Amino acid sequence: MTRLDNAIELKVPREEVFAYVSNVAAQPEWVKWAKSVEVTGVTPGGVGSTDEMRMQIGPRKENVEGLISELKEGHFVRRRLTKGMDMTESLSLVNFGAGTKLAWTVEYTPPMGAMGRMIDLLFMVKLFDQLMKDSLTNLKEILEAKA
Repeated sequence: MTRLDNAIELKVPREEVFAYVSNVAAQPEWVKWAKSVEVTGVTPGGVGSTDEMRMQIGPRKENVEGLISELKEGHFVRRRLTKGMDMTESLSLVNFGAGTKLAWTVEYTPPMGAMGRMIDLLFMVKLFDQLMKDSLTNLKEILEAKA
């Protein structure tokens, strides 16, 4: 399993950042690989909430299904994919001065077995990491423009 960790400081209160990043339906606005999302669960935003996402990393497009598996209001949310790709993402937030520090972790197993692991080492892990960094830049621009 590959693990990527990235973080960013935002000049926005933690509660506002959490409200935005924990809303899976908003991911296509800031997450570079999220092309479309439909919340499918009856408890949107809470533990057990489900969604269907069209994601793209490099040339590969994948329809995936996700589940909010953990949530501590205002501080932490974890979403794992239940169909399409073996991936878990966690977002942790803490107060940081007058703003917020957000840490984002993605853990995934590349698809396609041994060939996928080789492609991951040569290409995918670098691309995925850059997409995360670009997504955090998008997030900063979106949220700080609203503040």
